Amino acid sequence: MKILSNTKKIKLIVLFMVMLLSSPSEFFAQNSFKVNTNNGKSKITVKNSRTDFEVEYEGEITLSDDDLDIKSISRGGYIEIKKSSFGRSRKIIIENDGGEITRKFYIGWSEKDYYPDGKDWLEDILPEILRSTTIGAKSRVNRFYKKGGTDEVLSEIKKMDSDFVQSAYFKLLLEKNISTKETLQVLQSINSVIKSDHYLSNILRKNQDLFLKSPETIDAYIAAAKNVGSDHYLTQIVKTVVSNKDISDVQLANLLSISKSINSDHYLSEVLKEVMNKRELNTQNMEQIMMLSSTINSDHYKTEILKKALKSENISKEAYNSFLNSLKDINSDHYSSEVIKELMVSELDTQSLTQVLDIIQKNVNSDHYATTIYKKMAKRNDLTENHLIIILNATENIGSSHYLSDTLLAFAPIVKKSSGKVKDAYIKAAKTINSESYFGRAMKAIY
Repeated sequence: MKILSNTKKIKLIVLFMVMLLSSPSEFFAQNSFKVNTNNGKSKITVKNSRTDFEVEYEGEITLSDDDLDIKSISRGGYIEIKKSSFGRSRKIIIENDGGEITRKFYIGWSEKDYYPDGKDWLEDILPEILRSTTIGAKSRVNRFYKKGGTDEVLSEIKKMDSDFVQSAYFKLLLEKNISTKETLQVLQSINSVIKSDHYLSNILRKNQDLFLKSPETIDAYIAAAKNVGSDHYLTQIVKTVVSNKDISDVQLANLLSISKSINSDHYLSEVLKEVMNKRELNTQNMEQIMMLSSTINSDHYKTEILKKALKSENISKEAYNSFLNSLKDINSDHYSSEVIKELMVSELDTQSLTQVLDIIQKNVNSDHYATTIYKKMAKRNDLTENHLIIILNATENIGSSHYLSDTLLAFAPIVKKSSGKVKDAYIKAAKTINSESYFGRAMKAIY
């Protein structure tokens, strides 16, 4: 049994080695793409499930029309291609030496005749290199575009794996004088093939003027932006777009809906502030901003948005209700009072005042901060007697005799000129003061 077991082990090892030799990339290849450019020289290293090679080059490289050969290299330029497989390395060096093109082929350390083996190997590997690097990209895009227009270029881009290379080809294609229909086609292709947030956002931002020329391309642009997962890159895109006057209110609403996927309070607040800075918002979009502000967890960032919203002249009833709901979620007494004090500058009807007082009672636990808010209210010159009675009744929730008397003293000059009903509300609140001295000060102020 022991001999049989060892035999099985040997068979498994042999099977493993066969699989390894037949497809080594499936076991050890790591998907990576590295580019290093220095003083005009570029070095590209590509490792993925299908290939593993290094390319170093300098100068302008011209390819044959079938992408199977290098026709010429600018004076002083060169290209060196190295690839190792099954423990065997091969290398080609093609250079322009004083105007003459020289070609060398190596297997291991030994130089071999370039023709036919070197030429055959270049024909075999060059198409893969061209789809994995940006070598000859400009001439290739020109050739494909001349042959079959945008369709031909996009067909070639789809055969590439690297976002870096694909984005370089998209950039060259977008430099062509393409139609609106073609622009839409390119945008849809970008959306489907580019996976990297970095490259996707870079293309969307740097070609914004072209992409935002028509309603159709704007919609496609927004659809592509939805695929950006990074809060940082998505914020860059949205902030770049909102100032564009060609974006309609409906499209802006769609753009704002994308912002729901921004998880960072910092980045979401940056977007909302940018929108309020750069756009004249209709009531629906203002309401949407208020609703988005309610998703911000940070009291600090939420306060920034709410204070900025209060300076807008276009807060509808719906947006104001969303504003109050967002305000209710602020836990910090400091930040709540900051927003409410700012709110005191705007016009308040009885219903709004009642809602604000309700928020003070439920959210502001500190007598100090509650008093600062009430004292701010007392400075208003549009308070009706009904408003005063509602406010004075609310002040009874202040537990500190010191702060309650301070609050009542702030209202005393107005109460002194008001009707008996207002004075009764004032006296009722004053009677909740436990300290005789503070109670005396409050009562003396209205007589």
